[in-house]
Amino acid sequence: MKHITKIFTLFLALILSVSAQNSIYVNQISTSGSTTLVQTGSSNTIGSSQTPSEITSDNVVFALSQIGDNNAANFSFLGANLDLASITTGDSNIQKYFANGANNTLAMDFTGNSNTFILNNDSTAQSTTKATLTDSDITFDVTGNSNVMRFGVISGKYNTLDYTIAGSSNTVLSTQSGNPAGLSVGTGHEQTVTITGSSNSLTVAQSGVEKQTAVLNLTGSSNTVSIQQTGPGGP
Repeated sequence: MKHITKIFTLFLALILSVSAQNSIYVNQISTSGSTTLVQTGSSNTIGSSQTPSEITSDNVVFALSQIGDNNAANFSFLGANLDLASITTGDSNIQKYFANGANNTLAMDFTGNSNTFILNNDSTAQSTTKATLTDSDITFDVTGNSNVMRFGVISGKYNTLDYTIAGSSNTVLSTQSGNPAGLSVGTGHEQTVTITGSSNSLTVAQSGVEKQTAVLNLTGSSNTVSIQQTGPGGP
């Protein structure tokens, strides 16, 4: 957890009716602050795929909760020392995070079915432009079935990715690549994956000249796993 000196605090809470179709666009530029967004109901949006909400700040504490079905969140985070906590509960929700910065802590939690999560550097699901993060810790917990998670991180000298999945027929595609930083402690790419359930699909690609580590803990049947670790010139 980052130690953050708050210059000011921005607290924004949205509590919306279950049947509502609400939308909000956020554009925050500051040197420090704390923001909380809460949406409850169905078919709500925060930002859009055309114009993501944007946090352009250092030393920000940001909490986002969406509770319900068919909700969407599109956020661009630009800055360092971001402390992000995201909770999504429900079915058929879509979250897209586009990140660029250093020393960030991202903690995300999904509970439900048929949800989609994307972490990269733009709003295209198949994007090859990965999130540019350095010295960042990313944790992700999923409980449910038929969820799709796509992680793409590039250029960081040391990022850790730790995710736990409980359920069936979930799909994870994870890429870490770029930025040579040597073989010493505190460099390279690192992933720890824990999957409990059946018929899940995991694809991990790590490339670069850094130290590459993948730790897998699998419990269940009919899971498909593909791990690719390559040196310079890899995908």
